[in-house]
Amino acid sequence: MEEQFNDENPEMHDISQGEYIVPEAQAPKEVPWNSSIEKTGNKLRKVFPIRECVVPLPSIFSCFNNDDGHNELRFNPLTSILSLAVLWGLSIYCMVAPDSAKSALSDSFTNVTEHFTWLFIIANPTLTFFIIWLAFRFGNIKLGSDPDAKPEFSDASYFAMIFSAGVGIGLIFFGVSEPLLHQSSNYFSNAGYHNQDEVDQWSLLITINHWGVQASWAKYLIMSISISLAAYRFDLPMTVRSAFYPILGEYTWGWIGDIIDGFSIVMTVAGICTSLGLGVLQMTVGLERLGWIDTNTDQESSKNEIIIIWVVTIFATMSVISGLKVGIKTLAFVALGTSSAIMFLSFVMEDTMYLLNLIVQTTGMYLQYGMFQLTFWTDAFGSMQKGEGRAIDGTAAATWWMGGWTVFYSAWWVSWIVFVGLFVARISKNRTIRNVIVSVGLASTFYCILWFCIMGGIGLRQQRQALELQVLGGEVYNNTEYYLALGSSDCYDVPQSDVTSINEKGELTTEFTNALPGVTPVCLVPSGKSQEAWFNVMDSFSYPDADGNFSGFGPFLTFFSVFTLVIYFVTSSDSGSLVVDTLASNGATKHHWLQRVFWALTEGAVAAALLVAGGSDALTALQSASLIFALPFNALLFVMCVTIVMMCQAIEKSQNSPGPKLNDPSVLLPKKTWNMPVFGGILNIFEFIFSFGFVHPSRKENGMGFPTGAQSVEFVKGLLLPFMSLHAIYTAMDTKRNHRLSSLLTTICFGVVFLAMVGLFICGVINNGFIAFGWTAFLLNACILTSLRVSVRERLAIRGNIVADFLVSSFLYPQALAQMVLELKEHEGTLPNHEE
Repeated sequence: MEEQFNDENPEMHDISQGEYIVPEAQAPKEVPWNSSIEKTGNKLRKVFPIRECVVPLPSIFSCFNNDDGHNELRFNPLTSILSLAVLWGLSIYCMVAPDSAKSALSDSFTNVTEHFTWLFIIANPTLTFFIIWLAFRFGNIKLGSDPDAKPEFSDASYFAMIFSAGVGIGLIFFGVSEPLLHQSSNYFSNAGYHNQDEVDQWSLLITINHWGVQASWAKYLIMSISISLAAYRFDLPMTVRSAFYPILGEYTWGWIGDIIDGFSIVMTVAGICTSLGLGVLQMTVGLERLGWIDTNTDQESSKNEIIIIWVVTIFATMSVISGLKVGIKTLAFVALGTSSAIMFLSFVMEDTMYLLNLIVQTTGMYLQYGMFQLTFWTDAFGSMQKGEGRAIDGTAAATWWMGGWTVFYSAWWVSWIVFVGLFVARISKNRTIRNVIVSVGLASTFYCILWFCIMGGIGLRQQRQALELQVLGGEVYNNTEYYLALGSSDCYDVPQSDVTSINEKGELTTEFTNALPGVTPVCLVPSGKSQEAWFNVMDSFSYPDADGNFSGFGPFLTFFSVFTLVIYFVTSSDSGSLVVDTLASNGATKHHWLQRVFWALTEGAVAAALLVAGGSDALTALQSASLIFALPFNALLFVMCVTIVMMCQAIEKSQNSPGPKLNDPSVLLPKKTWNMPVFGGILNIFEFIFSFGFVHPSRKENGMGFPTGAQSVEFVKGLLLPFMSLHAIYTAMDTKRNHRLSSLLTTICFGVVFLAMVGLFICGVINNGFIAFGWTAFLLNACILTSLRVSVRERLAIRGNIVADFLVSSFLYPQALAQMVLELKEHEGTLPNHEE
């Protein structure tokens, strides 16, 4: 993060963008929070105590220089090296042993869905309702310090960039195929009492539920708003770690923050690469339809996919060099414009009245069922395996469906939240929270409803017509394949004139009337290749003439679709590269072009290497890994909700103060806190290790350099003999010795339960019943420890809440005990009584 001072331009801008420019004479004499000012040449820059490596470059690289004029690379070595090591280590595993990697990682994701479906599902409505509440409660808060400043981008540009980054490629890949694929295997299609109309409506509703505000956009909003508040209102670096500053405090700039940002980079690149793989498969099908490539053999198919990846990567690299305001914004406009043109053309050429009815009907269904019933649906009974109590009537949903679709989507969107969330934060400066929520959540969801109702609705109608033609061929010509298109097994030529037959009375009867002349052929769900479904719809707009000279609009629309895919591909890659470089550069939004090029090429190299070495199996394995990574981030989203509220409350308190509305981030920290945070103490050993023994001086001053002897001893005691630590705490709290008996009895109870818990878990090798009793003992001791921690906090006037107390007392109980013991020793002889 930089603060620049230049005598030629005294105007003050937002510091979080590295543009805080005032005369050097006006440079701040003191820095109110834990950062410092260092001089580089004739400029001053604010430095947070974050690891940073500076590499000067030869003058040959000075072209397209970074905005501050320095010909150098600036990046966080730990975050960058850690993320690259994990990313390439995982990629090499997927390349060297694609079958093994696919099997192992797919099994791991299956285990995640089996144990955490409830967490992925409950996150969707919870975060959505939080976003709605936030829009009403804190919606007027501006994501910028200057109350008179205007947003950096127009509303149209803003929406185009959001949408292109958020869902781009997937709209074309799943636009037609997904509703068709939901006609079977799930609860709503297998219920046994739904007719075809109901099945098709539910299949469309399920699709929109997977792409609506509660599935993806609410999560993007949590990430983007939390980062925007930290960067634009509290002058913190624009990184994921900054969103946790109200809780982590100065630990944000140490190893914990480095792990968060490094993990974010891995998840972002893995998510982008697997999504780009979907785009390549779709583009390959489209180019083959156009006759531009040949995919008759696996070798030819793989070669074409590699060429596509590198061509698109080159364009993405050129775009990311040109910057956010030129390349990325322009391409986003083009992508949204071309996809909207395809949607409108399809809407007009198809059964327009049917599609209008479907849009209205589906919107009502979504508001009635999508926001509640489907959002909370875990299919608890349908997920049961045979032998566990599975339904015997044969109409239960497939056991794999929930994990393969709804949970998959929930995890997939979480794997994209860093990329999309930070990108949205980057372009949301000077907008209000309510404006961001409406633009990102409501407008994007409405566009998705339009898209799937039109494109998915066309796919459903054409499949229904294809089934009609099967029946018609059987009834009139005694051949269900009579209308089958030449060379196809899925598509049927629609008669362009009435089909008649003579009934038993010798009367001429009309069996079929074409209400949509020109729309032919119509297709069933493509067998084995769902990416064919989109181009089947494009080819259906053939409008054949009597002479057969007109080839129809299919080739044009197919080319237009491939072009749109390429643009979406490029916008995802270039905006992803921008985000990853920002994370690797400690939140700097201005950096050397070589860094952006490096990450753009890394994304292309990973995707290409996976396809070359392991084919689609390797990409599938990496996709499974990115979905597994989404699990911890899903939990972190709830923490971000807490930090958003904390930042908004701090901003509200300063609204009436004069001057720029830029807040000192120290106001986010409690006035009184634990001397040893739960993420400190023994865990400071990681700071020492990651710093190779050279811990930053500011962290040493704050006791974050190396665990002390007392911290180590109390941690080990709390881990192995927690009842001794518990008794010490009760004794220190009982200053008047009025509760010695109750404290002793509670300590004995805790010790007995603890030893019983250890024994019960060991006996778990015998049967699961012992494990159940072990968890019960664990919960009982967690409640005892939670109650004690609440009492200690209240006695010492330390800010906190019972939820955090319970989580810490449960899963970090040695740290919780050590924390309380050391804190009470600090207050020995000065501990206030209950009345005080």
